[in-house]
Amino acid sequence: MKSQSIVLSFALFLVLLVCCGVVQLNGQDSHSAADGDIKVKISPTSISLGVGANQQFSATVQGSSNPAVQWEVNGVVGGNSEVGTIGNSGLYFAPVTVPTGSVTVTAVAQEDLSASASASVNLFPTDPLGTVNRSSIIDCQGGGLQHATCYSLEVECPGVAGFTTYLKVNNPATGSQGTVIFGIGTGGSGLYENSFTDGTLTVQTVLDAGFTTAQITFGAPFNTATPNGWLTGPGGVRHLACRYATAAQWIYTNIRTAGAPLCATGNSGGSAAITYALAEYGESNILSMVEPTSGPPMARLDYGCICTQPAQTTPCGQGQLSLCYTAQDAELIDSAYSTPLCSNATSDNSAQLLSDSVVAPGSSLDYSETFTHIVFGGQDTSPAVPQGLQWFDGVTSRKGGPVCVADAPHEIPDVHDGALRIANDLITNCRLQP
Repeated sequence: MKSQSIVLSFALFLVLLVCCGVVQLNGQDSHSAADGDIKVKISPTSISLGVGANQQFSATVQGSSNPAVQWEVNGVVGGNSEVGTIGNSGLYFAPVTVPTGSVTVTAVAQEDLSASASASVNLFPTDPLGTVNRSSIIDCQGGGLQHATCYSLEVECPGVAGFTTYLKVNNPATGSQGTVIFGIGTGGSGLYENSFTDGTLTVQTVLDAGFTTAQITFGAPFNTATPNGWLTGPGGVRHLACRYATAAQWIYTNIRTAGAPLCATGNSGGSAAITYALAEYGESNILSMVEPTSGPPMARLDYGCICTQPAQTTPCGQGQLSLCYTAQDAELIDSAYSTPLCSNATSDNSAQLLSDSVVAPGSSLDYSETFTHIVFGGQDTSPAVPQGLQWFDGVTSRKGGPVCVADAPHEIPDVHDGALRIANDLITNCRLQP
């Protein structure tokens, strides 16, 4: 009797195992109906965006051999201009104005339309700033300006990897009249004083005039691991520009003397960082005066990467210049993405590249609290000149220029008169705007 009980119990155990899909029969998994249910997962599940921005969503389908999903925004396949649109790849484009009510992106399994997953999209008039999770005083690297205080900032921005940003701050001998941020080109990996022939002259002249100077770098000389600086992706140029904008906000709060102006200059890619801060991150409320030089070269990424626009007449005697990027320019833009988006760009990529530009749908070109002053070099024949004009010509608020430094190349502070021109512009115009 005891042996029969054991046999019956073992048989019952086998039945339970088969029913629960645990035992392999004929070398294949056996699954119950519950295990075969189709489920969808979406990423990210929540995101905050400014108007006109874009976000790549992804979805996985479990329990089906068909991975395809149907993308919807607020229940509408493909969305619409009021709540945003989304393509078959899951790339979502926010509307150019903040809609009334909530926005939800949904991935629906094509195998089973009852299986879906949703993500919430929080839309704002400007792109959301990040946070500085930690700031530390560190040893200053290299020579150049003495008696400085250097900082490392751990910057966290929505949707992109955290990034360490560095500052070298010098204070004037007496009370500060204001603070000026200095940035260099490409992705801003380097100090202004070390990156140009007369970079030290520019910074020192502004410092001697009674201003606090804050040189910003996204790498060198403090580390050599991020040669592409703030453009180190993935995430896209526009989202990555949050790193500069967040650091500028920290400088405004922690370095600037209360009641004094915050101003900024940057060459080439450094000018792009400034104009993203104005156009996409709403920082006209903290920047009293800006002087972009040799740019912004990312005013229209679609023009630069796809190269279908005619050449543009420039103001400094160079004649007509192309807006089209060189191969080296395109590779720099590529570093902001998970794939070489700019180098391989076609008309299919135009909407994303436009959305990621300084002059994008929904971006602000009216800076009532900021005086904008722009400078180009007469020897600069790069696309940064006509690209820069795409932004500057569209600015509808107070502005000065464009000013031409006849003997200056693309790197304007490489010549003595170019370096002094930038310094004197900042000394004259870095004021709180009425």
